[in-house]
Amino acid sequence: MTYLLQLTKLSKDFGGFHVIDNVDLEVNQGERHALIGPNGAGKSTLFNLITGLYPPSRGTIHFKGIRIDGLAAYKVNRCGISRSFQIINIFRDMTVYENIRSAILAKEGSAWPLRGQ
Repeated sequence: MTYLLQLTKLSKDFGGFHVIDNVDLEVNQGERHALIGPNGAGKSTLFNLITGLYPPSRGTIHFKGIRIDGLAAYKVNRCGISRSFQIINIFRDMTVYENIRSAILAKEGSAWPLRGQ
């Protein structure tokens, strides 16, 4: 069976400190899962592994049957995995489109005039 997302024996160490240790997870299309735990339990680290921000120390990550562990974050994103962060900074006087556009342009090193200029 091919899962939408499959983590197999996924581990992440930081200088001998085991943050994620042999995690197995299988998610089918349409399923929802929750990851809960106290601060420092490794939740963010797991998401950073899945999205390519951190390379795993051991284990594999498959998305739609394609192995993605070790890919750069932008390549993981192009496969269809994205994330949003809990804390966001927005321009309250701008539309959603303008906020998104400004973030994309800033990432590309471009700029565009703000309203009223």
